[in-house]
Amino acid sequence: MAITKDESAWPIISLSLGEAFDQETVEEYIAYWEELLARRSAFGLLMVHSAEKNTRPERAVTQLYMNWCKMNKREIAQYCSGIAVVMQNAKLLAVYKPVTALSTKRTYGCPGGAFSGESEAIRWLEEQLTKTSSGTKT
Repeated sequence: MAITKDESAWPIISLSLGEAFDQETVEEYIAYWEELLARRSAFGLLMVHSAEKNTRPERAVTQLYMNWCKMNKREIAQYCSGIAVVMQNAKLLAVYKPVTALSTKRTYGCPGGAFSGESEAIRWLEEQLTKTSSGTKT
């Protein structure tokens, strides 16, 4: 298992991709996304970024994932209330925080944010889920 997932706080799911975003990880990640979308129920994704270094995945791996996202964007936007990325590395957080909302919206069609801690990220996801259930998703 390349990814670690915790659904104990459903509809908020905590997910860690580990250190490497390789072919095996991407295939497992896509399969999990498909499982989530098949539930046809709103959820929020808490991505725990554990890597200290931001290593670039192989181009083919990135392309596979981006193509899948593009093909499934409408369905992702329908069920995923938001994606909150937790980055303990302050330098990475400083780089990604300003662009996370825009890149998440463009890639997945749902709101996104970068946070320094899980509690802050969970509060934000709870707000997004409330907006989704009341029909005011932004």
